[in-house]
Amino acid sequence: SEPLRFADFCTRAYDVGGATSLLALHSLFILMVQHGLEYPKFYTSLYNLIESKIFYAKYRTRFFKLLVKCLSGSQMLPAYVVAAFCKKLCRCAVNAPPSGALFVLALVSNLLRKHGECACLIHRGSRKGIDGDEEKMDDPYNADEKDPAKSKAIESCLWELNALENHYHPAVASMAKSCGMEDEKTLYHDLDQFVLHTYKSLFEQERKRGSNKKKSKVPLTFHKPTGLFAEGDIFQGIFDFPRCKGSE
Repeated sequence: SEPLRFADFCTRAYDVGGATSLLALHSLFILMVQHGLEYPKFYTSLYNLIESKIFYAKYRTRFFKLLVKCLSGSQMLPAYVVAAFCKKLCRCAVNAPPSGALFVLALVSNLLRKHGECACLIHRGSRKGIDGDEEKMDDPYNADEKDPAKSKAIESCLWELNALENHYHPAVASMAKSCGMEDEKTLYHDLDQFVLHTYKSLFEQERKRGSNKKKSKVPLTFHKPTGLFAEGDIFQGIFDFPRCKGSE
């Protein structure tokens, strides 16, 4: 009858760590939305749960869904909070599996388009010095800072997207190139699809895509080779063998 009496219990359960912290924070979110609980440190607590190891945890799907609810459900979040989450998520996506990286890129893309004041994270780059040469900018972001307001993420840039453009998975590389560069007509990503991605689902998706393509004969060479090395090569003729008359 009085759900708010569990607020202290959930607050203390958050300090346990792991899946317990996630469940406690989810309970606090329900108390805030449905029962009017005031918990100013909610986004700070959620920010501190973002780590590289959580992308490999069994409860990562529940965590991703909580991120979507908390970050995509409101447009009144301060720019420094959105920038801090985008920066830390992209930093973790560099070492995350392809399924986690795709989710991060989709979420960051939606956040950057929804919060236009965070577009500086994409367009801020190298500066030109006195000689006209481009100078590399030091990243002011502090990844070890617990408070997103003091992390200086809004003063940084998402250089992690450039690193993800060279990802071994083609879907991650292509999405990283277009992240934050979409126009107004581009639809928002359906995050419910990216939340459920796994290695198996990505493999099945690529397998179905390959089977739907029409198989065509690809020419391997234009003329029949006469030796192991090309003409003009220094080793030309070393491994050539005389042809038999009946071989042709």
